[in-house]
Amino acid sequence: MTWIKQYAEKRSAKEPKFKAAYEEEAALLGLVRARQMANLTQQNLAKTLRVSQPYIAQIERGSKPISLSFMVRYANAVGATIQITPQQDNTVPA
Repeated sequence: MTWIKQYAEKRSAKEPKFKAAYEEEAALLGLVRARQMANLTQQNLAKTLRVSQPYIAQIERGSKPISLSFMVRYANAVGATIQITPQQDNTVPA
C-alpha cells in the first residue's frame, strides 16, 4: 500500500468529510481511467451521452457535481460498472 493510501485511510477513519471527498475523487478517477481504456476522448463520450465536451471535462475535474444517474450513464458508455458497497462500521441503524 502506498503512503498516500495509508494516509487517506487513517484520515478517513477520523474525518467523515475527508472520507467522502476521497471516495468521490477515487470514483471520478476510476471513470476517467475507464474512458481512457475504452479509447474514448471526452468529445466522443460527450457525443454518446448527448452533453458538451466542457461538461465532461468539468465532471472529470470535479468542478461540476455528478448525479448517480449520470455516473451510471457515463460508466455504461465506457464499459464500466458502478459498485455500491455497504459501509463497514459497527453502528446499528436506528
